[in-house]
Amino acid sequence: MNEFTFYLTKYGMYILAGVVVFLVLRFIFSKTRKNYHSRWNTLIDNFEYSPKEFYALLKAELESHGVTRINIQETAHKEGGMMSNSRLYLRAKWKDYQYDICGAKFGHGFFVSWWLLYKDSIGKILISKIPFIGDWLARKLYPVTYYRIDTASMLMSYVHSSILTVIDDITNDKGIRAMTETERRPVLNDIFAR
Repeated sequence: MNEFTFYLTKYGMYILAGVVVFLVLRFIFSKTRKNYHSRWNTLIDNFEYSPKEFYALLKAELESHGVTRINIQETAHKEGGMMSNSRLYLRAKWKDYQYDICGAKFGHGFFVSWWLLYKDSIGKILISKIPFIGDWLARKLYPVTYYRIDTASMLMSYVHSSILTVIDDITNDKGIRAMTETERRPVLNDIFAR
């Protein structure tokens, strides 16, 4: 038995166990790290527009407001599993919040949606996994504060307003009917759950 084989058999089980633990933890955290705060969508019927052009206009509109440390970039999301097609989104990140914005052709129309997500801390995720009392304990140690609600609402108002401005600009040029106030309202998750 040579030296390499000796070390492989001696440390191989530790390496394999480490890889398995890493993969299990990654699976747990990837499924629970982000929660949704709010969402919105609309279909502009009989209107075709390029998603790339929509994202370029929206990025310029978002950057024009002077919000510091906001990161805006295009990202691809799978439509289903690993082998499915990808759809292009515009992602705006600020602090612990992430906005995923979709602009896509659909039939004879143009579909626009967004999801505002927020990240939970690793500590909250770990504590919430404790059997029986984890969720209660996590809510007590990591409460939803007015600061968190307000910052999420600020970002939501800012991005949503920018999206509506871009939609109004591109549809007014083509003579498309303006959205009603009801169509313009976002849908909030239970953000006050404590």
